[in-house]
Amino acid sequence: MFSWFNGIGTGATIIGLLLSKPIAERIGKKPLFLYGLIGTVVFTAAFILLPANNLPLIITVGALQQFAYGFTIPLLWAMMADVADFSEWKTHRRATAVIFSAIIFGLKAGLGFGGAIGGYLLSAYDYIPNADQTTHALLGIRMTASIYPAIGFALCAACLWFYRIDKTTELEMSAELTERRATFVTPLPTAP
Repeated sequence: MFSWFNGIGTGATIIGLLLSKPIAERIGKKPLFLYGLIGTVVFTAAFILLPANNLPLIITVGALQQFAYGFTIPLLWAMMADVADFSEWKTHRRATAVIFSAIIFGLKAGLGFGGAIGGYLLSAYDYIPNADQTTHALLGIRMTASIYPAIGFALCAACLWFYRIDKTTELEMSAELTERRATFVTPLPTAP
């Protein structure tokens, strides 16, 4: 059943990925990212309520969680580029490499800390690998797979409220940067 859970979840992620661009073009990147995060919070937290023996329900909720999260994957990278453009728009200096490297460093550090936090949480619930788990350890496994990641996604959604680049700003910024960049282009000499 684990392969069904992963396969259906991956398919749901791909559908979310494919729908992300057309929906973002209609409603904007920030709102869709926020909706994707909120959906991810709801369906991730829902895992704590699911009975362990209801595999079809677990697979369905997992697919819905992956579908909601699928919207956010391409938007994250597109919004990073928007941040680089926003910086250029405000400062008149292009700093794409610095901005992307700082963001990627933050992502990598977050992955490292997230893995460590997961391990510490399981340890706090007295999880012992390759052994029959106590009721307390089983609760820790369920919390670490549901409530705790949902809290992390909720914090991300809360941080998104401070993201200032909306669809209107993006269009204004893009038009002005295109105009500015056109003045930097030197025409090639024509051949005799």
